[in-house]
Amino acid sequence: MKKIFSKNFLLAFTAGVLMTLFVSGTNIVYAKSKFSQEQLAYMPAVTLIELFKKGETTPSEVLEAQIQRVKKYNGEYNVSRRDLVNELDTFNAGKVNAITFDNFDEARKLAKEADERYRKGTARKLEGITVGVKDENEVKGWRVDAASIPMKDSKPSASDGAMIQKLRDAGAIFVFQTTVPEQWLSPMTWSRLYGVTRNPWNLYYGVGGSSGGSGASLAAGFCTLATGSDMGGSIRIPSAMSGLYGFKPPFGRVATSDNTYETLGPLARTFADMTLMQDVISGPSPKVHSSIRPKLDYPQEYAPIQGTKVAVAYFKNWIQGGLSEESDHSMDVVSAALQKVGAQIEKIELDITSESFMPTYFKGLMSTNMYVLFDGLDKGRDVFSSYMNNLFAYAGKLSPQDQVNADALRVKLHQDVQQKVFEKGCIALVMPTLATPHFPADLESSPDKAAVVHGKKCSSNNLLLTPIWNLASRYPVVTMPVELSGKNVPIGVQIVSNTYDDLSAFRVAYALSKVIAPLYADGRFPDFRNEK
Repeated sequence: MKKIFSKNFLLAFTAGVLMTLFVSGTNIVYAKSKFSQEQLAYMPAVTLIELFKKGETTPSEVLEAQIQRVKKYNGEYNVSRRDLVNELDTFNAGKVNAITFDNFDEARKLAKEADERYRKGTARKLEGITVGVKDENEVKGWRVDAASIPMKDSKPSASDGAMIQKLRDAGAIFVFQTTVPEQWLSPMTWSRLYGVTRNPWNLYYGVGGSSGGSGASLAAGFCTLATGSDMGGSIRIPSAMSGLYGFKPPFGRVATSDNTYETLGPLARTFADMTLMQDVISGPSPKVHSSIRPKLDYPQEYAPIQGTKVAVAYFKNWIQGGLSEESDHSMDVVSAALQKVGAQIEKIELDITSESFMPTYFKGLMSTNMYVLFDGLDKGRDVFSSYMNNLFAYAGKLSPQDQVNADALRVKLHQDVQQKVFEKGCIALVMPTLATPHFPADLESSPDKAAVVHGKKCSSNNLLLTPIWNLASRYPVVTMPVELSGKNVPIGVQIVSNTYDDLSAFRVAYALSKVIAPLYADGRFPDFRNEK
């Protein structure tokens, strides 16, 4: 059979062995692997790095496998698409829609360079590992528009942000920018600029926000790691809903900004990958005044928690009638897992409810430098996504007293946690992330798009248990996956350790990861169903 090979032509043959043809000028190089494209796309970073070192696969091959999944599952995206997406129900229907634009040409070039570094033995810590970058993190030459029409023509970033610089220096490859809700101000990810981002586990449901595109990209196998930021749960909500590990570092651990509510952190499909990425991005930076020194190192393995005390709170009083059955069941699973690894459980309830907490938290947040966002965008109200205008109304008129009230609530919360958890000798508190895992992907786009708990439609603000630890921002929090709901949506819990004691939260998460059945393994992968 005659075969014709031409310059710059890409061929792929599969006969029990995946073979990808890479073209460089007139030189044709074959890279062979015993792994399928799906295996490569979902393989943990720590595993890939070992395989790269052994020459059993290459960064270029992994990148191509993930690009093929983007083409298959993401749907339309284009940086030149600047018209409003008014047809939310139909735009990219049946697709994940997690990407604003791609960086594939540069990524392919960098992957080839990474291939060569592994051959020469000069690979860096994250050499050749693909990273999805949230539309908030500044990458040199990339535009941050926050999914907002008034910002659609913003200038490209002149330099890398502090976290991005650390990732780049470690050899990571930035493959695309991921979607966010407008101005990062919704717990689900959709906007009139980029449409609805859907959950690969079940496309009817949301993937969370505001790092929703990062969570969805990881769940879909589009990249190996992803960046997130967290000012009200924006790492932990998508992590919980996507079946991921996510870490909200304490304020200052990762160079972010001087807003004490905010931090940057990693999202990953495994505990080991989350730890690897956090170890790279932690530490001081000359670009950010509030970053902490010296750098904290995060090991891959931790001492057993047998005999230690761990507090468990179901937050039964957070909303009237209690959290959903799914949330309670996930806490039952975690409690059983803690007993299995020999921890002593201390059941507690904190003196806090959504009605008493959320308005004070939100007004306190908006009384920081976040108010500039509203002042600067006020003229764009006619093109805002609906939740933006809802937030204007919710915030109302702000005053210095709002920050005073938030500070007082922080003191009260800190004292309650210290007395009930850490002064009793517990090394961590385990608690729900969300009141329910079931949020429509286009939450609040119309009156019927709402989350339901115990048969009642609820305000999304009251269903989030994450902002507690943005107000009390010195507490580290790991979110880890526990199980899938009956509607095939992941459920995650939060592991909170004492102020700046990051490694205790990691220690508990590590122990639980050994006894709770992992997602993205043994057939437990997203199937892109679309069922209400």
